[in-house]
Amino acid sequence: MNETDVIEICRTALVTLVIVSGPILVAMMILGTVISVFQAVTQINEQTLAMVPKLLLVFGLTILLMPFMLGQMTGFFEREIVDRIVAVGTGVPQGSPGGPGGPFGTPSGPPR
Repeated sequence: MNETDVIEICRTALVTLVIVSGPILVAMMILGTVISVFQAVTQINEQTLAMVPKLLLVFGLTILLMPFMLGQMTGFFEREIVDRIVAVGTGVPQGSPGGPGGPFGTPSGPPR
């Protein structure tokens, strides 16, 4: 594993993080804007009015989006981490056609 592999894992981890947390953050931002406009129009400056709906929204969206978030994180772990661990264990670079079983699924090495 060299520097480019580490950078690629970090880049993919950040993209996965944005994909997983993005929907909740966008929904919180929209709700926060709506609550701020409501508070400005009605001149109600109560902090619980701003905080409680956001907490309920985050809790509800986390429960609702849990299958999607777990699928994304599991896919990242399987694609990036597990495949690289297997490649290190077998001594074959990731994406190499000469991996275990040879290029066409036949055993590699001298004939018996």
